Amino acid sequence: MSTEKKFTHEEAKAWMETREWANGWNCNPDATVNAVEFAEQYAANKELWDKMFTFLREHDLHTLPAGKHVVEEGRLWFNMLEYTPKSPEDTRSETHNDFIDLQYTFEGEEHMGLVRKGIPTTEYDPAKDRTFFIPDGPVDYVPAASDRFFLYFPSDMHQPSVCLEGTPGPSRKIVGKIEYKK
Repeated sequence: MSTEKKFTHEEAKAWMETREWANGWNCNPDATVNAVEFAEQYAANKELWDKMFTFLREHDLHTLPAGKHVVEEGRLWFNMLEYTPKSPEDTRSETHNDFIDLQYTFEGEEHMGLVRKGIPTTEYDPAKDRTFFIPDGPVDYVPAASDRFFLYFPSDMHQPSVCLEGTPGPSRKIVGKIEYKK
């Protein structure tokens, strides 16, 4: 595929449903994933995306040690996280400029939030590729079920790992960081 490949929304949705991108990984993108951005980024960087989904297929995430797992230095890695989700008020919203987040919670109960509008609370940190925000208005929360993953592109202000009610229990999640093709 050419790096200049452009998709309509309908073409991107149909492409996602083919699962040609999955490389045998049996998990689905959440309905909140921007299908056009996913299809175009995959087309622009297919080899790297294939490595990402192959890694997810080939590793037992339940036994993978916590910490950083580098697939391709500076372009693709995973962070295995073990933590307790926080309330929305105690969870920072963020964006990234150079990397796409793949977030997959496979143990625990939490929500992922898409922030419509936010106020920056930090300057962009190029070393950590992030800017933090506080929401300025509604946040759309979606349960992070173990049968789906989330993709957050640079245009997606997101609030991960949120406990909306009750006493949070432990969660285990893998966060993939994949190079964003500009």
